[in-house]
Amino acid sequence: LYEGDFVQVFRLESRHRSGRGMTRRLQVVRKESEPPGRAVLRFLEPDDVRGSSLLVIEREDQPDDVFLYLPATERTRRISLAQRYDSFFGTNLTYEDLEPKHAADFEAHMAGRSEVEGVPCLELDVRPREGVESQYDATRVCVDPERDVALRTEYFVADRPIKRMVVDPRRVDRIDGRWVPRFARVESTSTAFTTEITSELYERTESIPDRLFSTWNLQTGSDSNDLRLLRSADETPAGRRAQPRSPMPTRVVEAAKRSLEIAGDDDALVAHVDHHELARAADVLDAASVEPAPKPDRVE
Repeated sequence: LYEGDFVQVFRLESRHRSGRGMTRRLQVVRKESEPPGRAVLRFLEPDDVRGSSLLVIEREDQPDDVFLYLPATERTRRISLAQRYDSFFGTNLTYEDLEPKHAADFEAHMAGRSEVEGVPCLELDVRPREGVESQYDATRVCVDPERDVALRTEYFVADRPIKRMVVDPRRVDRIDGRWVPRFARVESTSTAFTTEITSELYERTESIPDRLFSTWNLQTGSDSNDLRLLRSADETPAGRRAQPRSPMPTRVVEAAKRSLEIAGDDDALVAHVDHHELARAADVLDAASVEPAPKPDRVE
């Protein structure tokens, strides 16, 4: 899910033992070719969550920045560290489960050999290093060494298993030189829910515009607009030089930083909000207000 630059569409089907269930589809655009790694997730279906979007910006020395936009409130808010452990839109996944993992944040040791549906795998005991925040005290990962795919991941809290994700080893495709799982099942021991994850589309891509990964685009964009921006970037002649940035109005910088609860210098703001979008928003941002800019009419 986390390697390279790509567009992917998932279907999440959650079911309770009682028989009730729900299905959600979402689109993920991921960029890792240039640090920091970034991702924007947008719900496509059903109608009651369509347009709900999530922005993840990786941080090396602190927890990743995660922002959530809900159309019903027309507001973007930061997901706190405690909220990262909450259920992700009614599934048994959490916000933390969706964040990319950094190898330097964990200690891994060989724990033996096993198999998943007859496919041999190497078991690793993985634990967060001291100072790294996680809801899990440990994970046991069984990796297929031939395809470099985690076929089974078990999650532990206080040495007690609470959740397990299993990839169907027969449904792993090689796409553009990478093995991509097409189906996985997440089962919780503490609840009666199961979530099935199906990858409906996976495409590697290049030249993903940085402006996709801003809180402004999170709130004013859409899944179709994201794809249009990707196509426009792919059609841009190679070697075309970007126009230099002009200084952002001070009142715009300060208003946006307060609105998004961003501390630090102006570079901290640029990491979240596209410069040119901010400049165009100067007439709606007020330095005396902590409210975000009103949402413009959505362009579909």
